Amino acid sequence: MIMHCSEGAPTKMAPCPHVPVLGGTMLKSRRTLSIMLALALVTGLFAMAGCAKTATPEPAAPAETPAAPTYTLVAPGVLTVGSDTAFPPFEAMNGSVAEGFDVDLAGALAKEMGLTVNYTSQKFDTLIPQLKAGGTFDVIMSGMTITPDREKEITFSTPYIDSNQSIAVVKGKFSQLDGNDAAAINTAFTGKVIGVQSGTTGEAWAKENIKGAKQIVPFDDTLAAFSALNAGKVDGVVNDLPVSAYLLKTSYTDDELIAEIPTGEQYGIGISADNPDLKTAIDTAFDTLKTSGEYRTIYMKWFGVEPPTE
Repeated sequence: MIMHCSEGAPTKMAPCPHVPVLGGTMLKSRRTLSIMLALALVTGLFAMAGCAKTATPEPAAPAETPAAPTYTLVAPGVLTVGSDTAFPPFEAMNGSVAEGFDVDLAGALAKEMGLTVNYTSQKFDTLIPQLKAGGTFDVIMSGMTITPDREKEITFSTPYIDSNQSIAVVKGKFSQLDGNDAAAINTAFTGKVIGVQSGTTGEAWAKENIKGAKQIVPFDDTLAAFSALNAGKVDGVVNDLPVSAYLLKTSYTDDELIAEIPTGEQYGIGISADNPDLKTAIDTAFDTLKTSGEYRTIYMKWFGVEPPTE
C-alpha cells in the first residue's frame, strides 16, 4: 500500500506527519465500548439476581374470624335452662345442685357451643308461658314431649330421646294389663283415682282413655304423684315410662308397672319461635355429640343400656 503526502514523494507505509492515523484509535474505542457494555450487562444481571433474592413475599391472607352467634341469650355466654327439677333421672335436685340426664346433656351442648350452662327450677306447666314471655331462660329441658299443640306455641330441637307412657301401682293391687288395650285399662280403673303430673302428656292420655276414673288428680311434679300413690291417696300413676321405671328401681320399690302404653313420644328441647338461630346451633351441637359418642356416654350413665338406633 502506498500513501501520498502532499509535500513530498510517496513513501511505503509511512504516515504523513500531519495526518492522524484513525484506525488504531477507533479499534481501541470499540474495544472499550464492548467491555463497558459487557460490564453493564453483568452488573444488570447481578442487580436483577439481587432483587430476586431480596423480594418481599406477599403477606399471608388473614385467618377468617368465626362468625359471631346470631341467636339471643338471657345472659351473655350462658345457656340458661328452665326445668321442672323433680323428674328423675332427667332432672332432680341433689341438695342445691341439679343432676340428671337432661342436666348432663345441657352441659355438653353448652360446652360444644362455647357457653356455660345455668339450670333453673320451674313448675312444669309454667315452662312454655315463661319461655314465650322471654327474659327468664333460653330453653326448656324437662323431659318435654314434642306435641302438635306445643309446636303451635314454641319450636323444638331435634328429638333427643324416645318415650312411652306407663301405669304404676302398689304391688299386688292390680293385674298386668295390655298397654294397647285402652278399653281394658279403663275397665280396671273405673271408679278409681288416678294421679298424673299437671300439664303432661300422661295427664292428657289419662283424661282421654280412662273416662271411667272417679277422679284424675294433677300434681305439681311426678314425685308428688308417687308419694300420693304410696300414701293411698291415688290408685295408680300414669307417667312417662323412663321416669317411672327409674323411680321404681331406685326409690319406690314397693310399686310396680302393670302397663306400658306405646304412645311413641319423643322429647325435645323447647326453644322460642323468635330465636331460630338458637335451634340451629343446638341441633348442630347435638349432631356433634352423637357423632363423637358423648351422647351415648351420657345415655349409658343414666339408663344403663345402649341408646336405641335410628
